[in-house]
Amino acid sequence: MILFYNGVIHTMEREAAQAEAVLVGDDGRIQAVGTLAAVESAAPVGCKRVDLGGRTLIPGFNDAHVHIWKMGLLLTRQVVANKATAPDIEMIIYRFRDKAEMTPAGTWILGRGYNEAELPERRHPERHDLDVASLEHPIALTRTCGHMIVANTLALQLAGITRETPNPPGGVIVKDVNGEPTGLLQETAMGLLTRVIPEPTDAEMGEAIKAANQHQLSVGITSATDPLLTPFHLRVYRQLEAAGELAVRVNGMPIRRPDGGTETLPLPERFVSDWLRIDTVKFFADGGLSGATAAISEPYKVTYNTGVLRFEDAELLELMWEAHREGFRIGTHAIGDVAIEQVLSAYEAIQERMPRPELRHRIEHLGLPNPDHYGRCARLGVIAVPQTVFLPALGASFRRYLPDSFIDHCYPVRSMLEAGLTVALSSDAPVVPDDSPILGMKAAIDRLATDGEPIALDQAIGAADALYAYTMGGAIASGDADNRGSLRAGKWADVTVLSGDPLTTPVERLLEIQVEQTYAGGRLVYEA
Repeated sequence: MILFYNGVIHTMEREAAQAEAVLVGDDGRIQAVGTLAAVESAAPVGCKRVDLGGRTLIPGFNDAHVHIWKMGLLLTRQVVANKATAPDIEMIIYRFRDKAEMTPAGTWILGRGYNEAELPERRHPERHDLDVASLEHPIALTRTCGHMIVANTLALQLAGITRETPNPPGGVIVKDVNGEPTGLLQETAMGLLTRVIPEPTDAEMGEAIKAANQHQLSVGITSATDPLLTPFHLRVYRQLEAAGELAVRVNGMPIRRPDGGTETLPLPERFVSDWLRIDTVKFFADGGLSGATAAISEPYKVTYNTGVLRFEDAELLELMWEAHREGFRIGTHAIGDVAIEQVLSAYEAIQERMPRPELRHRIEHLGLPNPDHYGRCARLGVIAVPQTVFLPALGASFRRYLPDSFIDHCYPVRSMLEAGLTVALSSDAPVVPDDSPILGMKAAIDRLATDGEPIALDQAIGAADALYAYTMGGAIASGDADNRGSLRAGKWADVTVLSGDPLTTPVERLLEIQVEQTYAGGRLVYEA
């Protein structure tokens, strides 16, 4: 058993929000929370004592929307091409060329992370750029948002993409003035390429997930939702769970419709254990905001289009009804106001057809709701899963592309909370290069964009609400409010020790706070 004492302890319980001590049992669950005297009286003689020395103890952070396996592949196998490592197209080419020199000819080389809004060239890389890196390796470079891929000529050839290839429903094959593919594939068109890219082996994917988990522990994350799983990823997660090799508790969301086709994957087998939960399915309603493909009601700047809807209304409703009828919760990616309208209309229809208030469906991102959407979300019990960390990471893209009338309500977390919505903050990494929950909290409080100027400052929230959204909010969103997210007897002893108190530290100094220890089930799994 372990007794934590002599520090600031935030329980995230609405009643008794602070405590003097926490006792953890040998079963990995919290045994007692309260005054030091009361907790000590419940502790056995010889109990291990952890003197916090004035540090802060909180429930482990919960990243409610993060692509764990994608982050892991970047950590283990792929080319990192974000602003920090590849600030211009020349450096992107260099990094792929360097990888090609160490890779047998014919082997696919994958990478991720560029953002054309932050490149000095102010354009997307194209196939001819990647051809400079290699003509003997098929290359695929994913934009930071994950909604676009650039392929070199060899990769396009292997995928059979030519000037005659039509756009798939919900996707765009970008072509030049002569009608030739530039190499840029948007939204569902990515699937025309990804379906010919060989999957990693089970072992390679398992190592990627484990690497991502270890990274998450280093930033204090003990639970997370991985929101885009195919049957392959589900198989690997089940293998890791069976072997006791998951270091972070994962809520997995299998996707129903992969990119690039009309195939619908079957509903998954439900599975719930201490470390893995599979009972929510995922849909994509639109594209990404930073790349100007989210479906909005006014044209974007620069591109002058209004984004992409991935489904016709009737088809989305039919697929959602199947999941709802069978008792699955639904998480739907919807950023633009047009997509949010489509999703809410479908949620309203399936709940009216079969009321199931216990199934609290989610909207991932909820980036640009209109004033009517808040009340409808609240009436349906919809859980909002936004990403304030997008502001410091992608704010330059938002300012470049978004119509001025949308900027003032971009990722409006305050309005969500005021409407009574449960909000679960998250990172969506590797869409952003830094998944630190403390950075996400800071962004929720100060709303500073890439250029240091705030976006929609009136949507700022307080530190306590931000911390709650990164702990209990995520637990509620995954259906785990009874076993994690706060420090209460009976819950898992998943806790994080911080060097300072995020609720009293000035916002401009929040990033000075360090994660010093992370415990999962009462076991020390990370120490700085």
